[in-house]
Amino acid sequence: MATALALASRIASLAAPARSASEVTTTLPLGASAAYEVFCDAAEIPRWLPILQSARVLMRDDAGRAARVAFMRRLERGSLGYTLTYRYDQERLTVGWSTLPSSNVRLTGEAQFVPLSPRACMMLYRIDLDLPIVDELLHGELDRHPASFAVAEFREHVRRLC
Repeated sequence: MATALALASRIASLAAPARSASEVTTTLPLGASAAYEVFCDAAEIPRWLPILQSARVLMRDDAGRAARVAFMRRLERGSLGYTLTYRYDQERLTVGWSTLPSSNVRLTGEAQFVPLSPRACMMLYRIDLDLPIVDELLHGELDRHPASFAVAEFREHVRRLC
């Protein structure tokens, strides 16, 4: 009986819409300002985050940075589109993002780059998402911790650049 209840609970969690909040910290072999600039290039995110098919900048801020970006995300059976708005804090080397209030996809996050030395920094990354679909990637491969996946991919991208 306990096995049946555990299995039913597991099946129900897999069939539930994808919700996850996670954060992670890592060191990068790049100065904080340079890492911040690489990360802030939102149009290039699909180059280092393989679950994204595309990014299209819809609006830029006064400094020329992407202020609103439309993303297309790969799913096992299809794709999911959403738009993020970006906020930049050059002094704190922090970038934040969130979906539009009208979106049925809720995704918010922040990345901050803290100097450790001229050639190294610490990256603090958090993400909170609520998808209106069952996301097998989130439940399976990402083990409900998308921040670890995103940061690992960004760290590898930075290593390739260095």
